[in-house]
Amino acid sequence: MKRARSLKRKPKRPEPKRGEPEPLDPRSIDDDPVVQGILTAISQKRLKPGAKLGEDKLAAAFGTTRIHIRQALAHLASRKVVMQIPNRGAFVYRPSWEEAQDIFAARRILETATVGAAVDRLDKFGKTELKAHMELEARHDRNDRWASLSLTAEFHILVAKLAGNRVLLDMSRELMLRTSLAIATFEQPGEPDCSPEAHPDIGALILARDKAGAIQAMRHHLEEMEQRIKPQEDKDEVDELTAIFQEIGARARAGG
Repeated sequence: MKRARSLKRKPKRPEPKRGEPEPLDPRSIDDDPVVQGILTAISQKRLKPGAKLGEDKLAAAFGTTRIHIRQALAHLASRKVVMQIPNRGAFVYRPSWEEAQDIFAARRILETATVGAAVDRLDKFGKTELKAHMELEARHDRNDRWASLSLTAEFHILVAKLAGNRVLLDMSRELMLRTSLAIATFEQPGEPDCSPEAHPDIGALILARDKAGAIQAMRHHLEEMEQRIKPQEDKDEVDELTAIFQEIGARARAGG
């Protein structure tokens, strides 16, 4: 008689309870609508450092469950965008003054490298993309503060993209977000969000393949940005969560 083999069965993945979402896939969690919504609100400085991220309000704003919200917040905490305090909840991360200075120091190193690489690798497709973005910024109504913040961040992301290095691109995205937290924490009231002349000048130097000029212009631009912050925290009240996420396009599902 043949001996029967003992087959080890893989443990089944626990099924979510009825009405609960599937656990977030670590490979796609950055694309999750809750994660993206919170990141957008922070990058546009609608959610300020120290703002409480209540699970119930977020669940209502996004039309999902508290478990889904908890998973998204845990991921954002791992990226140092959210801080979770036991028995108190989750809050938008508030950087220290030293961290804010380190963020700008890191950006000077990273973005002088990316702008130099962008000049070296510039091809006709890159030129077309850069010109299109510059035209978009030129036509944009700067009274639309939220859209302006997105556009100015996208310029720096585009330069990193043109550099052709995915790691640098990921690092640039991370630093853009952390810069938003630093500026929102330490900027002085009435300061402009970005120099209107800086991006056209940098873009023109890249298109002209003036590597030294583009590096110098980017460094000067970042130094001007850093001058907007001072070592004192903004004490303004935080906007109401539901209104914030409705404004950026989050809508509760029917019956959610």
